[in-house]
Amino acid sequence: MTEILISRNKAREITGFTVSGHALFDKAGNDIVCAAISMLTINTLNSIEEFLPDDKMIINIDREEGKIEARLHEKPSEGCTLLLNAFHLGMVSLEEQYGRKYVRVLES
Repeated sequence: MTEILISRNKAREITGFTVSGHALFDKAGNDIVCAAISMLTINTLNSIEEFLPDDKMIINIDREEGKIEARLHEKPSEGCTLLLNAFHLGMVSLEEQYGRKYVRVLES
């Protein structure tokens, strides 16, 4: 199962996330749930970097564990908030479609 932990500040804005584990929906190379999670995660990080250079993120990747951690340095801009909310929506949609056996979204 892949776990997505969404971090929020006191204003309830998303300030980062951790994606860890493997969905195990199917064998490696055929796992559409894992592919969707990876695509949403990488696209969100690439979009923030490309379109919002003032929103600096600390990113740690551990390929062996299947873990990506991303945290903002500061309060998110409006654009960054939009992208992070879209990321959250996408992950919640995957959880609803495929079930918590494969995808679990949590918040801190």
